[in-house]
Amino acid sequence: MWERLTAPEDVFSKLQRENIAIIESYGAALMEVVCRDACDGHEIGRMLALALLDRIVAVDKQQQWLLYLSNSGYLKVLVDSLVEDDHTLQSLLTPQPPLLKALYTYESKMAFLTRVAKIQQGALELLRSGVIVRLAQCQVYDMRPEMDPQGVFGMRDPPVFIPTPADRYRQILLPALRLCQVILTSSMAQHLQAAGQVLQFLIAHSDTTQAVLRCQDPSAGSLQELALLTGVISKAALPGILSELDIDVNEGSLMELQGHIGRFQRQCLGLLSRFGGSDRLRQFKFQDDHVEGDRVSKKDEIELAMQQICANVMEYCQSLMLQSSPAFQQAVCLFTPSLSETVNREGPRQDTQAPVVPYWRLPGLGIIVYLLKQSASDFFSYYDSHRRSVNKLQNVEQLPPDEIKELCQSVMPAGVDKISTAQKYVLARRRLVKLINNRAKLLSLCSFIIETCLFILWRHLEYYLLHCTPTDSQDSLFASRTLFKSRRLQDAFASEANVDFRSGLTVVSQHDIDQLQADAINAFGESLQKKLLDIEGLYSKVRSRYSFIQALVRRIRGLLRISRN
Repeated sequence: MWERLTAPEDVFSKLQRENIAIIESYGAALMEVVCRDACDGHEIGRMLALALLDRIVAVDKQQQWLLYLSNSGYLKVLVDSLVEDDHTLQSLLTPQPPLLKALYTYESKMAFLTRVAKIQQGALELLRSGVIVRLAQCQVYDMRPEMDPQGVFGMRDPPVFIPTPADRYRQILLPALRLCQVILTSSMAQHLQAAGQVLQFLIAHSDTTQAVLRCQDPSAGSLQELALLTGVISKAALPGILSELDIDVNEGSLMELQGHIGRFQRQCLGLLSRFGGSDRLRQFKFQDDHVEGDRVSKKDEIELAMQQICANVMEYCQSLMLQSSPAFQQAVCLFTPSLSETVNREGPRQDTQAPVVPYWRLPGLGIIVYLLKQSASDFFSYYDSHRRSVNKLQNVEQLPPDEIKELCQSVMPAGVDKISTAQKYVLARRRLVKLINNRAKLLSLCSFIIETCLFILWRHLEYYLLHCTPTDSQDSLFASRTLFKSRRLQDAFASEANVDFRSGLTVVSQHDIDQLQADAINAFGESLQKKLLDIEGLYSKVRSRYSFIQALVRRIRGLLRISRN
């Protein structure tokens, strides 16, 4: 660390410092011109001005120009213009749209606002300007087009350079989700206020939110939507957020809001059974399979998105349990005391995909154990791939020609044979760097999923094996009262009035608990424990002084040795 602090200034940092000095020498007069061009004028001029403001905010460590944008009102003008762009953006979702200049201007504007939101003070200024409220008012996010696998709405020769309506819609939706996620991350002191506004945005566009969570069209684009949305939900749809909503609600409206949040929660839990298995890649059909480079790139994107989805859902589960029930005796149990998912998936036919749990039913604790095992196996696969890629990058010139060609084709599918050897080495290094970065992200996600799965498994076992009173115990009256008073299962929020989602969970018999303990002893065996401890030694302790895998493994092992008799 001291070497980094005392290291000489690199060329890029020096260039940034000199650029900001030039801008400061011209002062507010230059910024006035740039801000006017960003708010009004020709589309290309606005995009260039927004790009310049983006870089100025990025290199301005003193945040003086961010303060200028806020005090002069230009930031507020840009935020308010989102509603004005709504009608124009809606017209871009037709099969044959007009010119796409408005779409590119919108992307530049959202990129700049996202850059501002990455700064804590910038996120607070955007909240004061009402950026989330403006996004909630835009109707373009509700105009999700139908997916068209046969082409662009029956067109015989779809245009090559014009994105499809679905792709155009994602170019509109994804920046909004990304902005919400960055604001939730950056707004430290005002997190509840930010979460309340983002929750209003999700509820205002609830049809779109639920359509994305259903993910009926598995593709790289839809998974990217789902990864961003689950990241937003994991930080926004939490206990206590309803009290932060800036609206007056009566009892009926409150029940409606709770119903929306409950559906978001249950749909997120249902995603684990779809994206937590080893066969998850089989359900996706890669477009342009004849193009090797595109297929490899799509596969990397899909795999990363699926791991991100699982990590977001696990973070959501952890937050619900921590914020809703700090005490074990009042645990919010999100999973039933059943390990049947693990038994079914690890039976004689391991290639058989387990049935997807409907979102109105709670998944069993077995999906957590299965996800834990699968993530541990994935970790070692990614770790070996990462290590091999690093070794190849260090010795590119010694690689066989066929392997060099394969790496180059991942970057440039056609014309590899016509380029020089030096250019092939450049392309091979580019592919290896991209692969190393991809595997590094996957390793980080797997490590997070493993720690969170262990925490959730420990909290559920702690409750079911030590604090839960079975309904068929001798003192049934006392048991029912205990369940009614202290045991809140499944939802941290109230369920919908016409459906009782807790009816299947309030009946936990002694046989269920005994079966849970027996299955957990078999599932959480010595081989799995050794894998987890190896992961901690290989990765977790290297990245941080703080590691929880060993402590959680020890606690779970102790729980399984306890006899209830």
